Amino acid sequence: MKKVNEGSLNKEIYQAIIHLSSDFSLILNETLETEDVVLQDSSLLKLISEPYQNFFPRGKFEEFIFTIDKEEKPVKEIFSLFTSDQEIFVECKGLKIKGKIIIVGNKRSSLVKRRIDLMEKVPIPALLLDDKGYIVTCNSHYKKLHTQLGLPVKICPSVEAGKELHPVYYIYERMLKELVNTKRDVTKEYRREEVRLVIQGVVDGDHYIIMLKDESFQKRFEQLLTYQQQMQAVSQIAAGVAHELRNPLSVIKGFIQLSKLSNSLTTYYDTIYSEINRMNQIIEDFLSISRKKIDKRYVQPEDLIESMLMIFRSECTLHDVEFTYHIQESSHYLYVNEQMIKQVLINVMRNAIEAYEGQTKNRSFLLTTFIIKESYFIQLKDEGPGIPADLIDKINEPFFTTKDKGTGIGIPLGKQILEEHKGEFIINSEPGKGTVITLQLPLFSYKDNQE
Repeated sequence: MKKVNEGSLNKEIYQAIIHLSSDFSLILNETLETEDVVLQDSSLLKLISEPYQNFFPRGKFEEFIFTIDKEEKPVKEIFSLFTSDQEIFVECKGLKIKGKIIIVGNKRSSLVKRRIDLMEKVPIPALLLDDKGYIVTCNSHYKKLHTQLGLPVKICPSVEAGKELHPVYYIYERMLKELVNTKRDVTKEYRREEVRLVIQGVVDGDHYIIMLKDESFQKRFEQLLTYQQQMQAVSQIAAGVAHELRNPLSVIKGFIQLSKLSNSLTTYYDTIYSEINRMNQIIEDFLSISRKKIDKRYVQPEDLIESMLMIFRSECTLHDVEFTYHIQESSHYLYVNEQMIKQVLINVMRNAIEAYEGQTKNRSFLLTTFIIKESYFIQLKDEGPGIPADLIDKINEPFFTTKDKGTGIGIPLGKQILEEHKGEFIINSEPGKGTVITLQLPLFSYKDNQE
């Protein structure tokens, strides 16, 4: 077999070999500077002749050269070259021979180009990374997002370099480690002030695609929605105040009417005065709700109920409703805001009385209390027309009412107050037979009271 001449190859033969095997060849001397370039497309001569300036990512190209120089074994990488109108991907193979670095390259328009074309078609920001964290390329949506985050228009060459510009690159770094180690898709979130990004990492062969969904607008929308809900809550509280003030005003009006009939205001003076105080307390209680603070104390259940009997009796008498009651005493305590619980009881009583409008028979209102395990139950029953089945769920909604002058705030507010007392507001109604409202409140022992 004839041996190949160990001296330098004739340049024409050398160029022919390059033309047959690759799109270009680049030779770097011992000082790692360009010594010779052979290529098929002469328009790329200037780009390839200055590889440190034109091969992107730049840091990745430098690392590629240093690896070849140090290890003296074949190394392969993909880089980008930018012409005036396009981005060209080249696959480079390098090897050190007799102190010089030989690099041959071929255009890679198939796989990488397909990836880029795919990312451009997806209407979300996307990055293409290699396993070392170098940014091979990104789509136009990512460049736009880069600007929105206040970053330079020019994209960073690597994730490592980006960490100096924006904290989102730290998330890219963690995601890349997971992608490389597990070869499974990864999802993370970035949240800072008004910026919210959902970041999805996908394995694509020997590369990794990072896609971002900008939910910052959605977050701002949620903030506006929260503000709107807060305003609705304020309007509900205002309606609730008006609704609750009507109850003591009605009581005061009723007792003034009774005093006129009996020609004795002194008899009802204490009750009227207490109702005026209750009006003031209602305002204080609603302010407490807005401040998320409710003053509670331990009370005997029968004391709380008995304090309401005179009001119940007088209201029922004024509206020709028969009032009966049965109270079970307890050695335990309720831990409540008295005014709020009284407020709920009066709401239920007034709803029962108003339900009898137009009904001349069986006009009764029954109050019963009983104990089951560690709960105290207050049950209020009327024999009115009841609540239709199709309205039973709707009456829990704020501002829903079937009354001409109703506010629709009483029952939802009652439920809220019971929930704040760790209790329950239960409605049972049957059309034609009446309605039963049950309030369930937890009982506490004497020891709990002392503590």
